[in-house]
Amino acid sequence: MDGTDIMEMNSEMDALVAALQSDDTEQLMKLTGQGEGGGDRVGLPRLSINYDQETEDGESLTRGDWKIFVDGEFLYAPEVKLQALMRMYEYSMWDSEMNEGRGGFSCKSVQRPKFDGTFPDTEGGNKCGRLTRQEEEQLDQQDPAYLKSRAVICNQVIYGTISGTFKTGSGNQVKIDKKPVIAYFKKSGFKPIADFISGLSNQKKLMAHCEITLRTHKNKKGSVTYWTPVPTLSGVVGLSDDDKQLVAKFDQTVRGHNETVIREFKEAQKLLLSEDDSDLASDFANAS
Repeated sequence: MDGTDIMEMNSEMDALVAALQSDDTEQLMKLTGQGEGGGDRVGLPRLSINYDQETEDGESLTRGDWKIFVDGEFLYAPEVKLQALMRMYEYSMWDSEMNEGRGGFSCKSVQRPKFDGTFPDTEGGNKCGRLTRQEEEQLDQQDPAYLKSRAVICNQVIYGTISGTFKTGSGNQVKIDKKPVIAYFKKSGFKPIADFISGLSNQKKLMAHCEITLRTHKNKKGSVTYWTPVPTLSGVVGLSDDDKQLVAKFDQTVRGHNETVIREFKEAQKLLLSEDDSDLASDFANAS
């Protein structure tokens, strides 16, 4: 990772803001992550699928509903309207033993709108150790590098707004209109969103101009029950000046995330170099 890589990532974000001002649809598709497929809550409410059966107060919840944390409480809805303004990709690794067993991310990469290029990470590596399929096939399945690669998650990060009628855990209705959110689609949730956005691209439709209805589908594999997102196109919307300003704010959020990761990347690189120096010194000592 060098200054050229950092300049390239910043240039991607600069080009995004410029494309928004000029309403260049083709450029916007590429720069908002709608082109070829290829954290932290970062201060935004996170839209996700609910897996809890009840609230902390014992109120019953519907598993598979969408949920979001707003103004100090969780809100739930079976479907929401999403306007996806930006898509990024990010690699991460979860360690369930961190934070006294509560879990946490042991590694996160920068966010980029396409798969091309490197994804510097907080461990001083690339993509948190995720290898290509060809690289994995060359390794024994018990090789630590193979096992680490299999544990790394590729996230499809959507920045946008949601609207809909939600309910609190106690059943009170709350209406949300164009609330800025972030959503991470990964594992079984990755492909439905990726395929949907690819379909929009094939139709030359800018995802930021689309109103997307998000529902969920219940799946069962053995004893495991899980839900996947079901996106459908429900309307066409304009890209307002407020939307453009919001994308500029999302741009700053991504830059802030990437700057933090790059800072940790550089610190980790220093530690890795120090360890290499120590190993070299040991080799010399053993040889003498």
